[in-house]
Amino acid sequence: MENKYHPYTEEGYNELKVFAQGIRDFIPEDKASYVWNNFKLISGDKSNQPCMCGSSAKYWGLAMNTIRDFIKKVETNA
Repeated sequence: MENKYHPYTEEGYNELKVFAQGIRDFIPEDKASYVWNNFKLISGDKSNQPCMCGSSAKYWGLAMNTIRDFIKKVETNA
């Protein structure tokens, strides 16, 4: 049976889902690595984590949109 949460366990997926629901416009600095590592896991991107300065906002937006799109896909196929 295929894991619909791939590449996550159900618990890991639920943690990511709850986290993503709590993020609107600002990613707390202490959660930056969590966001970037999940983005890389989902997307296969190999980029280094960008800084948290305003000039990197587009990368963080891409990361969160990728995570949200992944969650939407899982929920749609549930």
